[in-house]
Amino acid sequence: MQTVRTLGSDPLVSPVRMPRPSAISARWRDVVILSWPIGDDCLAPFLPNGLVLDRWDGEAYISLVCLFVENLRAMGLPVWPRKFVEINLRFYVRPVHGSDSQRGVVFLKQLVPHPLVALGARYLFREPMSVAPTGMSHGFAPVAPRNGDFPRRLHYRWRNHGRDEGLQLTSSGSAYSAQPGSLDDFLTARYRGYNGQSGGRVRSYRISRDSWSLVPVTDYELECDARSLYGVRFGDAMSKPPASALLATGSDAHIHWPSTFTHQAKGPA
Repeated sequence: MQTVRTLGSDPLVSPVRMPRPSAISARWRDVVILSWPIGDDCLAPFLPNGLVLDRWDGEAYISLVCLFVENLRAMGLPVWPRKFVEINLRFYVRPVHGSDSQRGVVFLKQLVPHPLVALGARYLFREPMSVAPTGMSHGFAPVAPRNGDFPRRLHYRWRNHGRDEGLQLTSSGSAYSAQPGSLDDFLTARYRGYNGQSGGRVRSYRISRDSWSLVPVTDYELECDARSLYGVRFGDAMSKPPASALLATGSDAHIHWPSTFTHQAKGPA
């Protein structure tokens, strides 16, 4: 008679544990980032405990980010909608005590066109995601090519209190990598998200993705009533020309499950 031994009955045999899939995965592409320096007093009310403002050349920054999301999956399974446009406003932080790998972003507001996406982001990640019509179109600018490269034109759109707004951008040239220590690197090398009101519990999540290649931006036009969308203080900062206009080609991205961020008392920036 043959004895059948179960996996758990043999102390020499360990069960095989499959890696836990990321909470959310997708491809992010055509990532446009417009950035402005901003005063500390504007960001202080939104700074979670245990974090300080991250700075480049002594200044804190906010960024308006437009991106196209496709091949959306939750826990490795395809979900609806598979693709959409996200518009967000973010700023840059780092832990009081931590490594460069923990430098991340805090979102001030995110716009997506689908209620299910907003509900999932609020429930899983506690993100400030709102529902508004968004879209994107692209093509080639009708001008002669430079060095064999046809200028590419992107047009992101969103609705702000019944008003159609948007960002148009033209790019041309060969892709390049951000130099370590540059403003381009500061704005794009972010692999962690944080959220939570100042004085409350903070949640953090890790983002796994390749570093982004950047394409030279030759022209852009932003039409946005930032005061009504983000508030007077942010609107005043965004009424000036941005210090940086970037276009990243994007990459596949995996957003891991959030966890409570263990921190110490908030220190000086």
